Amino acid sequence: MKLWQKETSAANDFAAIIEEFTVGKDRELDLLLAEHDVIGSLAHTQMLESIGLLTSAELTEIHRELNAILKEIRAGNFNLCSRSASATWAKKSTADVRAMTRFYLI
Repeated sequence: MKLWQKETSAANDFAAIIEEFTVGKDRELDLLLAEHDVIGSLAHTQMLESIGLLTSAELTEIHRELNAILKEIRAGNFNLCSRSASATWAKKSTADVRAMTRFYLI
């Protein structure tokens, strides 16, 4: 489910038509940028800690998880689908790498 997606089936049907027309192969291309996106997130969280918005412990935990995601990306195991069949928060239609990374961090 996309971050902005409504729960009604009629809205989802219309959204699917619009997405097919406007998005095309964006999801596949987005995966090519996944490694760089996570590296940027590592740098960004380092900055947040340096200005006091994250504690050292929070930074360590976030970096541990981001590095695990980075490892999955580099191994070719990262995709825009859920990591488990029981996960209801991430479906095949996850919007992009950033959204999926957020879901992995939850």
